[in-house]
Amino acid sequence: MPGRKWRLRYFLLGFLALILGYYAIDYYWREKRWRWIIVHHTAADRGNMEYYRELHQKERGWPDIAYHILINNGSYNTMPGQIEVSQAWLERSHHYSTKRTMFNYFGIAVALVGNFCRYPIPGLQKEALVELLARLATDHGVAVENIVGHGEVWTTECPGNRVDMQEIRSLVRERLAQGRSL
Repeated sequence: MPGRKWRLRYFLLGFLALILGYYAIDYYWREKRWRWIIVHHTAADRGNMEYYRELHQKERGWPDIAYHILINNGSYNTMPGQIEVSQAWLERSHHYSTKRTMFNYFGIAVALVGNFCRYPIPGLQKEALVELLARLATDHGVAVENIVGHGEVWTTECPGNRVDMQEIRSLVRERLAQGRSL
């Protein structure tokens, strides 16, 4: 019965190759597909992850908050600059933060709690944003030029006219040059 043994070995090797291929593709899709980081604001002065999750689930019918990561401003029992991650980020699934599908699947959505059409980003929140963007760019191979405000990819005021994305990108470049990301 030597022929049966070889067939079984080839079958098992083929099966093992399929499983490994699946996990390799899954890893690539979860960790290496990112090409953009899109910066948003909530356009509201108060909130936290739980608040926006509930809001987006009830009003929009989405399974989670529209963003992958939220940077708090100190409201709703949070600290200024505190970072919260959504279930969408933990699962590395797409998000709902833009009306452009490409950015929802290949972009990491980062939102700042606050209305930055009315006032500039507070210091601790801005520091947390720059650190986070530097870390995400490094970890996921996103070019600094591909860190964009929502308004740079769609007609909207988001992340607010008081947010200078050129300055944010410049600060991220400086942080990366210093090697001081999280």
